[in-house]
Amino acid sequence: MASNQNNGGGFMLWAINSIFSIFRNRKIRKLNKKARGVKQIKKVTTDTLLPLDSYQDNIIISGGGDLERLKFSERILQNSFAQKQTLVALHLGNSSLENVVAGNNLGIIASQNNKTFDPFTSFEVHEIWQVVVDTCKAKYGINSNGRYVLQVVHDLLVAQKIRPYFANFTNFNYRQIPSRINDCLSAGFITKTQANDLNSLLSAGQSEIAKIDNFFNDMAIQVKHIVASDPAKAQAQSVLSAIKFNKTICLDLQSSANTMLVELLANTLMIAMGRGYEFSLFLDDIALANNEALKGILRQKSNHNNIICSKDLFVLLDSDESIFSNIVGVADRTVLLSHGSHISCEMWSKYIGEYEKIDVARNTGGGVFQSGRWGSFAQSGQTMQDKREYKIKPEEINRLPQGQVFAYDKRNSDLIQANVAFQ
Repeated sequence: MASNQNNGGGFMLWAINSIFSIFRNRKIRKLNKKARGVKQIKKVTTDTLLPLDSYQDNIIISGGGDLERLKFSERILQNSFAQKQTLVALHLGNSSLENVVAGNNLGIIASQNNKTFDPFTSFEVHEIWQVVVDTCKAKYGINSNGRYVLQVVHDLLVAQKIRPYFANFTNFNYRQIPSRINDCLSAGFITKTQANDLNSLLSAGQSEIAKIDNFFNDMAIQVKHIVASDPAKAQAQSVLSAIKFNKTICLDLQSSANTMLVELLANTLMIAMGRGYEFSLFLDDIALANNEALKGILRQKSNHNNIICSKDLFVLLDSDESIFSNIVGVADRTVLLSHGSHISCEMWSKYIGEYEKIDVARNTGGGVFQSGRWGSFAQSGQTMQDKREYKIKPEEINRLPQGQVFAYDKRNSDLIQANVAFQ
């Protein structure tokens, strides 16, 4: 009889504990879900994740396939165009991106097949000097006296009613400047006084002529795939003129190794910032790890925002954790698609952050009731403890199916997982 009573009491205790466990575990799952903060959405569109008012946000798109990223890029371009926000897109032979710009009439394309670029359009003479001296400074070492040479060339071109395009600076014979001054004087383009002034300037910058000549020869090679040979006929634009007139410009760098071109563009963007212009800088899979000029632009605090679209941002940064932290740390919106690299997935998990998870584990404890933060329960099979866990685990990023994303809005800590219906 006693044995039956004990068995009955044990069963009752087990039944009560099971009922409490069911309700307690349900409560714990709700608490964990709330603490994790990932909203599950069955279907969204790109304009939901990147709404019209995001046109001035710092945005990162990382992972996935070319077509997936292109759809997000298209939304970003459309938003900028609708809001009349200048956007400077730099890419490496991404013809699909060019087709989006051309097909929707969103802006200017400068490429091998559309040579409409002139680096100096809309520049003041002192700004031409600034970008020349600041581009590849260590290689050419053009000192401050070089500005006198550029001033002479500029004034001779203007005197002959020739616009100071990049092509005209490049084609100028720097070793025959004195002859050009005399020719202009003889032809009546300049006065004797002006000729004397130009000769004085030339004398002051004499030591820099060869350096400037070398600079333009080398730069001409790096920009030949996009630069207009006849800028006036091509209605060529520079990055500065595009920004000035609120136009999107999509420019093909061909290679991240074209360091002179990249630095020239970065220095042009610095001038635009100095003028107080607003613009968006869009980098499409441009390597940044060893590109100090572009990294400097990304770090600048001004009236511009940065957009980076990449197959894998961490890999693109040569797995440099410091640069990665700096770049993603200022991102307002991040869209993550599937990543193949586990290390990259780990870095993104760290960036999104952790939450305090209530972990339930089985044990073989006794049948004593106790009360805790998760409710009253009998210790007959489970223990609970707090532990830190990633809101998004690396393997979750790695295993994202095509068309599914994690999207993070840093300003309001909004984190969602959703299937994207690409329009």
